[in-house]
This record gives sequence, C-alpha cells and structure tokens, in this order.
Amino acid sequence: MIAFHPVRLAMIALVGLILISTGAGFAASVAVPASRLSETIRPAGPNDLKPTECAGLTLTNIVIGSGNIDGTGGNDLIFGSAGADSIKGLGGGDCILGGGGDDDINGNGGGDICIGGPGTDTIKNCATTIP
Repeated sequence: MIAFHPVRLAMIALVGLILISTGAGFAASVAVPASRLSETIRPAGPNDLKPTECAGLTLTNIVIGSGNIDGTGGNDLIFGSAGADSIKGLGGGDCILGGGGDDDINGNGGGDICIGGPGTDTIKNCATTIP
C-alpha cells in the first residue's frame, strides 16, 4: 500500500481546486450572443425609402421605371432611371426622383415634391422643386 504524506495530499488537493476554479471562471466569462427571436422583419415601404426632402408626405405606392413613367392616382414614390425619362406624377402628393439623364418631370399638381438629378432636367407643376 502506498502512503501519501499529508503535505503531498494537500498539494494535490490544492492543484485540483485551482483547476476547478479556473474552469468555472472561464465558463462564466463566455458570452452567449443574444438571439434575434424577438425581432420582427417587415418589408420596406415607400415611407421607409423616401428621401428626407419628402418627409412631409405620406406615400402609399412605389413606382419604378425608365423611359415613360406614369404614377398612380395615389401618393407615389416615383424613381426614374439612370437614363433620360419622362415622368408624370398624376394624382396625389408624389415624391418624384428623376435619377440620372435629362429628365422631363411633371408633378401634375397635388403638392408634389420633385427632385432632379445629374443631367439637365425640366421640372414643372411641382409644389417643391429641388434641381
């Protein structure tokens, strides 16, 4: 039978306690990232995409096109293309973004905010015009 000296037994116990304490401390320091369970995903609408210049408008539709672009009878966010476009706002209070190219923008009244872009734009019938 092997006899342990009390000092040697105390040293083995002390090393064991140090290892257990170190492991527990490491486990407590590991951060678990938060889940996204409580987040809600929803599609972006026209009011989420409109520029700050159109903040006063409540928009209901998004219209995207190139060439000849006509809005709807509602309040539209209308995006022109990078080329030359002819854009008509029709009814409602629209936010019209001309985009690039030489655009012909006609708000058609109704409190429209018309924003040109690069190129030479012709803008008419808009309550607010930003070249």
